[in-house]
Amino acid sequence: MQRVPRFTSALLWLLADPERRDAQLGDLAEEFGSRADRSPHDARRWYRRQVLRSIAPNVAHRCRRSWKGLTRRGGDGMMGRLFHDFRLSLRAARRNLAFSSVIVLTLALGIGANTTIFSVVYGLVLDPFPFPEPDRIVGIGTAYPKLSSPLSFFENLSPAEFNDLRENSGSLEEVVAWDMGNRQIDTDGTPENVFSAFWWGDPLTTLGMPAYLGRGFSDDELASGAAVVMIGEDMWRSRFGADSAMVGQAISVNGSPYTLLGVFPAGVDLYGTDLWMTMPVGPEVFPRNGRQFQVMGRIREGRSLAEVNAELQGLARRTEQEYGAEFDEYQGWRMQAMTWSNVSSQFFRTGVLVLLGAVGFVLLLVCANTANLLLARAQGRQREMAVRVAMGAGRGRLFGQLLTESVTLAILGGALGVGLAYAGVAGVTTFLTTIGLSVAGTVALNGPVMAFTAVVAVAAGVLFGLAPAFQTSRVGIAGALQSDGKGATAGAGRQRLQHSLVAVEVALAFVLLTGGGLLVHSLVRVTRVDPGFEVERLLTMRLTLPPQKYQDAEVPAFFRSLAERLERVPGVEQASAGTQFPSVAFSFRQIYFDGAEADAEATLPTTLATVVRPGYFEALGVPLLRGRTFHDGDVADAPWVAVISEETAERYFPGVDPLGRRLKVGSSDDQTPWWEIVGVVGSTRNLGLDQDPFPEIFAVHEQVGAGQNQLFMILRTSVDPESVVPAVRGAVAELDPDQPIYAIRTIEEAYRQGVAPMRATTLLLAIFAVFGLILAAVGIYSVVSFTVSGRTQEIGVRVALGANPTRVRGLVVRQSLLPVVIGAFGGLVASVAVSGALQRMLFEIDGTDPLTLASVAAILVLVASAASWMPAFRASRMDPVEALRAE
Repeated sequence: MQRVPRFTSALLWLLADPERRDAQLGDLAEEFGSRADRSPHDARRWYRRQVLRSIAPNVAHRCRRSWKGLTRRGGDGMMGRLFHDFRLSLRAARRNLAFSSVIVLTLALGIGANTTIFSVVYGLVLDPFPFPEPDRIVGIGTAYPKLSSPLSFFENLSPAEFNDLRENSGSLEEVVAWDMGNRQIDTDGTPENVFSAFWWGDPLTTLGMPAYLGRGFSDDELASGAAVVMIGEDMWRSRFGADSAMVGQAISVNGSPYTLLGVFPAGVDLYGTDLWMTMPVGPEVFPRNGRQFQVMGRIREGRSLAEVNAELQGLARRTEQEYGAEFDEYQGWRMQAMTWSNVSSQFFRTGVLVLLGAVGFVLLLVCANTANLLLARAQGRQREMAVRVAMGAGRGRLFGQLLTESVTLAILGGALGVGLAYAGVAGVTTFLTTIGLSVAGTVALNGPVMAFTAVVAVAAGVLFGLAPAFQTSRVGIAGALQSDGKGATAGAGRQRLQHSLVAVEVALAFVLLTGGGLLVHSLVRVTRVDPGFEVERLLTMRLTLPPQKYQDAEVPAFFRSLAERLERVPGVEQASAGTQFPSVAFSFRQIYFDGAEADAEATLPTTLATVVRPGYFEALGVPLLRGRTFHDGDVADAPWVAVISEETAERYFPGVDPLGRRLKVGSSDDQTPWWEIVGVVGSTRNLGLDQDPFPEIFAVHEQVGAGQNQLFMILRTSVDPESVVPAVRGAVAELDPDQPIYAIRTIEEAYRQGVAPMRATTLLLAIFAVFGLILAAVGIYSVVSFTVSGRTQEIGVRVALGANPTRVRGLVVRQSLLPVVIGAFGGLVASVAVSGALQRMLFEIDGTDPLTLASVAAILVLVASAASWMPAFRASRMDPVEALRAE
């Protein structure tokens, strides 16, 4: 039975009329139960609406009563004084509308940027899934030092290892495993390929969530591999029209009827899966080293993640002792659990956290800039403060009023910042879609994000308001009453504070500019990398042949006929196919050389293993370096042959001609055939532009293709690649109208998507860096302007005595650059200190790159000189008579 939403029920208990809330809770819970049986999602939305309607009148009444109480008490008591100070702050802001508007807008930009980025962090990293207890849902990763394999959570465990974990773990429960694949569904005569997952265990039980509609897999269905499926909530709406009557009905999957058990919960994204199925066979039919499964489990009540990882290490050592002699890769291997939220965000987590740190720097810069503006304004408020002191106001009262003014401005800036954040969130969502960055979670301005914004706004108000409030409240009555504030020279303490704030602004801007410069420099290097082949006008698409329809030799025959048809399409120059292509690479295999002696200390030879059709290298434009590539004579009953990349030859055959050498892939047993190396081709950036070429071995589809029913078609065109897609669909339909093509994109797009996290982080950090530079320039300009206005008589005397205007300008600029130089040095030290946070995101560049650091320093000095030159220019053209008359 579904439980009512606890947080919403708590709101009703706290805010509803006490005399009616028990009855309301009972009635709503009863109605919720009946609605949840039909649609839990709709029931929760209905429950929230009803609770809001119930509490709205009582909340409005309480607010009106509190407001009347505040206004009636006036200045009596702490709340009354606070309300009085708040009203005075609004009046002061209205009197100085232009000045207040500048501050509010600046704060809105800083707070809005922080809110936007925190919404990204919260939605994609901290809480991307609607799991009831997300800290208890973990993925199991593995690392194999003998294979030079880093920690991985994707297709990293074998069924035997999953069984060991499920049967021997005492700290995990509801351990499940799944494999990824593709299946075709057909509901209206139009087949559609969907990304599918094949399960051992019910994922809903592990996640602790009910189905959106219907139910999950039963134990009997899992044990028998029954023909039952679940579908994703998005697919249920888009493909099935949100028809709840579909649950329990049969749908066509690969041409066979499957019973639709239910709809997966909304918001749960597991690698983009749309279709959930039971695994038709048991774990025992797979080899121990057939690692192609993901494993997820639930931490038992009362156990911790640290205990889970300690237990996993013990299980890994036990496996090494039992099977290490048979499987060398178990030497030193380890298993590690990580919360599923962290697993899903690990590839872009660093970039998002870097951006969060960057907007934190921006907010500090905004606070320093605002504090400087308030300090400059404080000189003109000395008479006002002196009058208040003369009328009996204590320093603490003045300090509180001034701090309230700052917090009021920050709250107004925060309110405007939320509006900017709405646009920012929409922009981020569009940007992520545009660059093709697929992520789990949703970027939105929800309750936690709004609470973060409120805290940031108040904290910013206190932060930038402390120094001006402290300085302004230390007013001398006699001197201040005798002066009207014009032309008075600021105290040395205030000048030092202003110059210190300028130095802080410059240091913060230096760090932001350094980070942005490093990432821009790195991205430029990535885009200039030679991928090893000609990427222009290359179109790829994937085709999955259902094994129920195509078996054994029929699979290579289909793709051979398709390639021949595609080469007759106008605009297509060459057509081939492969199980993967640069930079979409996921099939890694261990290789064994004929006659090679095993080295117990060395890592085991590992390569990418790619099955291709003849013409693959020619279509891509990968150069042949030695020997030959594949041809039509490489058929199943001919000697098996292989082509290797140059990186493979250099790493595993140093100083030796590899042609004619034999090797096995995946296993060294007698059933595995020997492959003879017949050619060496150029290396490609097969893991992405930002990764070095990885060793790769190629086999021909006609010899090993019986089980390779999923291939990427690769077409080199003489026209716009996307323009030939309709003709390609027609060619496929001529062979089999039931086979859809999917994952259509160019290889250029594939490479761009590979560096999408770097591109996104670079663009946003560059925007923040430019904003920080502008803020620093504004801060320098305002301080220099104020300093010049305070030295009016001094400058007038210099001009009256014949000082050269150029020397006056030089004097002002030189004095203003001192805090800039100090800030730049501090920023340099800080940039070096935080460079490690960026290093993982950089490509062929060090975090302390001298050219970048020198360029940032030069930019800051130039901007600071320009910002201080205008006030200096005005000072040099000052009329000495008017200056000497100034009081």
